[in-house]
Amino acid sequence: MLSVTARHRYTPVPIYLCEKSASLMLDDENSSIIDGGDRNKTNEHRLLANKGEVNNNNNYLAKICQSLSLTTVEQTAPLASSWTFWLLDNQKLKTTSKNDYESGLSRIYEVATVQEFWSVFNNIPAPSKLLNRVSYHLMRNNRKPLWEDAENINGGIWTAKCSKHFINAVWQDLCLATIGEQFEIDNDNIVGVTVQTRDGQYDVIQIWNSNSADDSHTIISNKVMQLFPDMNFPVKFYKANSSHKAFEGQQTTV
Repeated sequence: MLSVTARHRYTPVPIYLCEKSASLMLDDENSSIIDGGDRNKTNEHRLLANKGEVNNNNNYLAKICQSLSLTTVEQTAPLASSWTFWLLDNQKLKTTSKNDYESGLSRIYEVATVQEFWSVFNNIPAPSKLLNRVSYHLMRNNRKPLWEDAENINGGIWTAKCSKHFINAVWQDLCLATIGEQFEIDNDNIVGVTVQTRDGQYDVIQIWNSNSADDSHTIISNKVMQLFPDMNFPVKFYKANSSHKAFEGQQTTV
C-alpha cells in the first residue's frame, strides 16, 4: 500500500451539491459510492481516505472521502506534473470578494499518476449530477483556481459553452488531454481546466494558461477543436485574469 503523505490529504468543506442524490448510493458494506450505474467504477485503483481528517458534518464530501480506499498497484504511470482536483460551490457566495469566493472552494485530492487520476475521477459525481453553479477544477500542482493566485496573475482563461448533453464526455476528454500535456504550447503552460454547471441548456468549460501576453488562446481554441472536431461550442472567448474588473486581490468571480 502507498503511504499517506501531506499530498494525500483532504480539506473538509460543508457541501450539498448533488442534484440527483437518490442515484448516488453509499454502500456501507463495501464503502463505495455507486454513481447511478451510468459510469464505470474502477475497483482496482482506489484512494486512501484518511477518515480521521474528515469531519462527519461535511455530509456529501465526507461520504466521498470515506468511500475512497487504496489497493496495491503493481505498476504506476507517473504524470509529467501533479494535478489537484478542486470543488467550488458558487451557490452560497454572498459577495464577489476573494475571501468569500475562496470560502466556497474545497480541495479534493492531488494526483501524480494515471492510476490516482482515475481513482478520483471515477469516484466523484459526473458534472451532469451537480447542482447549477457548481464547479470542478483540475489545476497543475497545488495552485488554486483563483485569478489572484501568484502563479495565475499573468495568465488567462479560455472559456466556451458546452451542451449539457455532452458535458460529461467533454470534461473527461479535456482532463485527459490536459494531464497528458496535449495542450503543450511554446513559451506558455496550461495550468488548469474547469467545468461549471449553469442554468439552461449549456454548461461552461474553461482552460487556464500561464501567459496571457502571447497569442496562446488562438492555439488553445484550435487544439480544442481538434480534440472535439464534431462539437459545436456556441460561445468561445478568452480573457486575461488581470483584465477583470474584480481583479487586484479584492474581488474574484468566475
